[in-house]
Amino acid sequence: MGTSIEGVFTVEVQKLTELVSQDEANTALLKLGSFERMYYAKYGPFTLGNITFEIRLYPLGGLLQSHLCLLSNAEFVKKFGSITLLINPKQNAWVMSNIIYQKDFKSDAIGEGMGVPMVNFQDFGVALWKEHSKDCLGFKLILGLILDDSKKVPSKPNKPEPAVHPDVKPPMEGPHRPTVCSSDLITTLLSGDFADIHFVVDGQTFAAHKAVLAARSSVFRSEFLALQREMGQNSPVLISIQLVDALSFKYLLHFIYTDSLTPDFDELADPLERYQRLFIAAHLFKMDGLKLICEKKLTGAVTKNILSILDLINFQIPGLLKIVQKDCDMKPEEITTTTK
Repeated sequence: MGTSIEGVFTVEVQKLTELVSQDEANTALLKLGSFERMYYAKYGPFTLGNITFEIRLYPLGGLLQSHLCLLSNAEFVKKFGSITLLINPKQNAWVMSNIIYQKDFKSDAIGEGMGVPMVNFQDFGVALWKEHSKDCLGFKLILGLILDDSKKVPSKPNKPEPAVHPDVKPPMEGPHRPTVCSSDLITTLLSGDFADIHFVVDGQTFAAHKAVLAARSSVFRSEFLALQREMGQNSPVLISIQLVDALSFKYLLHFIYTDSLTPDFDELADPLERYQRLFIAAHLFKMDGLKLICEKKLTGAVTKNILSILDLINFQIPGLLKIVQKDCDMKPEEITTTTK
């Protein structure tokens, strides 16, 4: 059958009300297939044998769904099983909640949508949340994994990737110094050669390349997957961008293709306001490297205020990208170009 390993792990969920409040937004985003923007809390990383994993909690459909996400050596896991114990606040004792027997480890819809090995192992009901007066939830996970003995598992667990997004790059020597992208990419961006997608923001159009955007931003990747049926595979598409102004999107694209801002960025009128707007754009598209550059120019208090605003606007429009036109012969120059 395969080598079996098991362990016991305890998770204490704080700020339960805040987590549950995102249920409606998550439900809308799931229907759109915009998995990357769904709200969740994560706990870990934990280690079981040579496998590193974390637990993610998604408020969804009136339930608090618990997911097991493998961070390393996922290819060696054939099956999983679990027993979940919940803390009874009245008796201050652990009670059994759920049992999963040997089940093939196959990623669920959210995991497949984000390209990560993740399965659902428990749903906590709304009634349970109301029973925890301290706004917290404690549970124990007894986890068992069956490994594929036909593959050679490393003697030590692979070091999990940092809990950041793939657009984060090594520290730059200067605030605008490119580190990973060649000058050829920015030339391709500016020329529009071989562009397979066009964006319209505040009436201004931008030509770009889906492969580059998807590789640099997990949000773009998720949104493209959600729109794939409507977009088709090859025809150029005109997409409108929500919640971002045209100039911020222009500099966001420049950063995606060059890993830097333009040298004259600090010479713009009202540069601090521009950094704030760019910070919001970077947050929405999970460009953490760009966020770090903006944070250096903004005080902690300002950044915190921006994030509190984002908490209010982030899910007002479930999809950041909206199809405007599907036409191989569309002419972006016919769109009135304006910049705020």
